[in-house]
Amino acid sequence: MLVRVRRIGNSQGVILSKNMMEQCDIKDLVNVEVKGNSIVIEPAMQSPRAGWEQQFELANKGSEEDLMEGFSNEFDDAEWTW
Repeated sequence: MLVRVRRIGNSQGVILSKNMMEQCDIKDLVNVEVKGNSIVIEPAMQSPRAGWEQQFELANKGSEEDLMEGFSNEFDDAEWTW
């Protein structure tokens, strides 16, 4: 289907028909990416931050002892007094 690119504020965009949106099960949120010479629009499967709260809770359950074990720099090695 040939669609005209339109000016939308300082950007440009295309208008997608209701039928296209329904066929692709697109509601409010989409993923947009460039692949080669194409712009691919796909329905978003989830909120971009879905699951973050659970991941933070899991991270907080671990021990914070010596998180930088094995990592050092010149300041730590030469100038810092423990």
